[in-house]
Amino acid sequence: MEAFSKTIKAIIETAGRISSILILLIMAIVSFEVISRYAFNAPTSWAWLINKQLFGVFVLIGGSYALIHKSHIQIEMLYDHFPKTMKTFVRWLTLAAALCFLGGLLWKSAIMGMVALKVGEKATGVFKLPLYPLKMFMPFSIALFILGCIAVYGKKK
Repeated sequence: MEAFSKTIKAIIETAGRISSILILLIMAIVSFEVISRYAFNAPTSWAWLINKQLFGVFVLIGGSYALIHKSHIQIEMLYDHFPKTMKTFVRWLTLAAALCFLGGLLWKSAIMGMVALKVGEKATGVFKLPLYPLKMFMPFSIALFILGCIAVYGKKK
Protein backbone atom coordinates (compact mmCIF):
# COMPACT_ATOMS: atom_id res chain seq x y z
CA MET A 1 0.00 0.00 0.00
CA GLU A 2 2.89 2.35 0.76
CA ALA A 3 4.37 1.93 -2.74
CA PHE A 4 0.93 2.53 -4.30
CA SER A 5 0.48 5.65 -2.18
CA LYS A 6 3.89 7.05 -3.10
CA THR A 7 3.33 6.37 -6.81
CA ILE A 8 -0.09 8.04 -6.89
CA LYS A 9 1.19 11.02 -4.90
CA ALA A 10 4.15 11.38 -7.29
CA ILE A 11 1.82 11.32 -10.32
CA ILE A 12 -0.47 13.93 -8.77
CA GLU A 13 2.50 16.07 -7.72
CA THR A 14 3.88 16.03 -11.27
CA ALA A 15 0.47 16.78 -12.80
CA GLY A 16 -0.01 19.61 -10.30
CA ARG A 17 3.32 21.19 -11.10
CA ILE A 18 2.68 20.94 -14.84
CA SER A 19 -0.85 22.36 -14.54
CA SER A 20 0.41 25.25 -12.41
CA ILE A 21 2.00 26.62 -15.58
CA LEU A 22 -1.52 27.05 -16.94
CA ILE A 23 -2.05 30.04 -14.63
CA LEU A 24 0.76 31.86 -16.43
CA LEU A 25 -0.82 31.02 -19.77
CA ILE A 26 -4.24 32.18 -18.54
CA MET A 27 -2.69 35.46 -17.33
CA ALA A 28 -1.00 35.98 -20.71
CA ILE A 29 -4.25 35.36 -22.60
CA VAL A 30 -6.21 37.69 -20.32
CA SER A 31 -3.54 40.38 -20.70
CA PHE A 32 -3.61 39.98 -24.48
CA GLU A 33 -7.41 40.22 -24.47
CA VAL A 34 -7.45 43.35 -22.28
CA ILE A 35 -4.82 45.10 -24.42
CA SER A 36 -6.58 44.06 -27.64
CA ARG A 37 -9.97 45.19 -26.37
CA TYR A 38 -9.10 48.48 -24.69
CA ALA A 39 -5.94 49.66 -26.45
CA PHE A 40 -6.80 48.61 -30.01
CA ASN A 41 -10.61 48.23 -29.79
CA ALA A 42 -10.21 44.74 -31.27
CA PRO A 43 -11.56 42.13 -28.83
CA THR A 44 -10.81 38.48 -29.49
CA SER A 45 -13.43 35.80 -30.03
CA TRP A 46 -11.30 33.01 -28.60
CA ALA A 47 -9.73 34.22 -25.32
CA TRP A 48 -12.67 33.57 -22.99
CA LEU A 49 -13.32 30.06 -24.36
CA ILE A 50 -9.69 29.01 -24.17
CA ASN A 51 -9.31 30.42 -20.66
CA LYS A 52 -12.38 28.51 -19.48
CA GLN A 53 -10.90 25.26 -20.77
CA LEU A 54 -7.45 25.95 -19.32
CA PHE A 55 -8.95 26.90 -15.97
CA GLY A 56 -11.05 23.72 -16.05
CA VAL A 57 -7.92 21.61 -16.38
CA PHE A 58 -6.23 23.62 -13.62
CA VAL A 59 -9.15 23.09 -11.22
CA LEU A 60 -9.53 19.39 -12.03
CA ILE A 61 -5.87 18.71 -11.23
CA GLY A 62 -5.80 21.25 -8.38
CA GLY A 63 -8.28 19.26 -6.30
CA SER A 64 -6.06 16.19 -6.29
CA TYR A 65 -2.99 18.32 -5.65
CA ALA A 66 -4.65 19.98 -2.64
CA LEU A 67 -5.68 16.53 -1.38
CA ILE A 68 -2.17 15.08 -1.26
CA HIS A 69 -0.88 18.24 0.43
CA LYS A 70 -3.73 18.12 2.97
CA SER A 71 -4.83 21.61 1.94
CA HIS A 72 -8.56 20.90 2.08
CA ILE A 73 -10.54 22.16 5.04
CA GLN A 74 -10.43 19.96 8.13
CA ILE A 75 -11.98 20.77 11.48
CA GLU A 76 -8.85 20.04 13.48
CA MET A 77 -10.07 21.56 16.72
CA LEU A 78 -12.48 18.63 16.96
CA TYR A 79 -10.57 15.93 15.11
CA ASP A 80 -7.35 16.36 17.12
CA HIS A 81 -9.22 15.59 20.37
CA PHE A 82 -10.76 12.34 19.09
CA PRO A 83 -9.37 9.03 20.38
CA LYS A 84 -7.42 6.95 17.87
CA THR A 85 -10.37 4.63 17.12
CA MET A 86 -12.65 7.59 16.41
CA LYS A 87 -10.02 9.14 14.11
CA THR A 88 -9.81 5.85 12.22
CA PHE A 89 -13.60 5.70 11.92
CA VAL A 90 -13.77 9.31 10.67
CA ARG A 91 -10.98 8.66 8.15
CA TRP A 92 -12.81 5.61 6.74
CA LEU A 93 -16.13 7.47 6.74
CA THR A 94 -14.48 10.33 4.83
CA LEU A 95 -13.05 7.87 2.31
CA ALA A 96 -16.42 6.17 1.84
CA ALA A 97 -18.21 9.50 1.34
CA ALA A 98 -15.55 10.70 -1.11
CA LEU A 99 -15.69 7.44 -3.07
CA CYS A 100 -19.49 7.59 -3.32
CA PHE A 101 -19.48 11.19 -4.54
CA LEU A 102 -16.48 10.84 -6.84
CA GLY A 103 -17.71 7.48 -8.17
CA GLY A 104 -20.98 9.08 -9.28
CA LEU A 105 -19.09 12.01 -10.75
CA LEU A 106 -16.76 9.65 -12.60
CA TRP A 107 -19.66 7.68 -14.01
CA LYS A 108 -21.57 10.75 -15.24
CA SER A 109 -18.49 12.55 -16.55
CA ALA A 110 -17.40 9.45 -18.48
CA ILE A 111 -20.79 9.30 -20.18
CA MET A 112 -20.70 13.04 -20.89
CA GLY A 113 -17.17 12.80 -22.27
CA MET A 114 -17.98 9.86 -24.54
CA VAL A 115 -21.07 11.61 -25.93
CA ALA A 116 -19.07 14.82 -26.52
CA LEU A 117 -16.36 12.84 -28.32
CA LYS A 118 -18.88 10.89 -30.39
CA VAL A 119 -20.65 14.01 -31.65
CA GLY A 120 -17.48 16.11 -31.83
CA GLU A 121 -18.97 18.73 -29.54
CA LYS A 122 -17.83 22.30 -30.21
CA ALA A 123 -18.53 25.66 -28.65
CA THR A 124 -21.28 27.77 -30.14
CA GLY A 125 -20.52 31.18 -31.57
CA VAL A 126 -17.87 32.55 -33.85
CA PHE A 127 -14.96 30.56 -32.41
CA LYS A 128 -15.86 26.85 -32.65
CA LEU A 129 -13.47 25.51 -30.03
CA PRO A 130 -13.74 21.73 -29.54
CA LEU A 131 -15.20 20.98 -26.10
CA TYR A 132 -14.70 17.22 -26.07
CA PRO A 133 -11.00 17.29 -25.01
CA LEU A 134 -11.88 18.88 -21.65
CA LYS A 135 -14.94 16.66 -21.26
CA MET A 136 -12.79 13.61 -21.97
CA PHE A 137 -10.17 14.85 -19.48
CA MET A 138 -12.71 15.07 -16.66
CA PRO A 139 -13.06 11.30 -16.03
CA PHE A 140 -9.29 10.86 -16.02
CA SER A 141 -8.77 13.65 -13.48
CA ILE A 142 -11.63 12.33 -11.31
CA ALA A 143 -10.12 8.83 -11.42
CA LEU A 144 -6.82 10.36 -10.33
CA PHE A 145 -8.64 12.12 -7.47
CA ILE A 146 -10.20 8.78 -6.43
CA LEU A 147 -6.77 7.13 -6.43
CA GLY A 148 -5.46 10.08 -4.41
CA CYS A 149 -8.25 9.59 -1.85
CA ILE A 150 -7.34 5.92 -1.51
CA ALA A 151 -3.65 6.82 -1.19
CA VAL A 152 -4.29 9.48 1.47
CA TYR A 153 -7.20 8.06 3.48
CA GLY A 154 -6.76 4.33 2.88
CA LYS A 155 -3.42 3.88 4.59
CA LYS A 156 -2.94 3.19 8.28
CA LYS A 157 -2.01 6.05 10.56
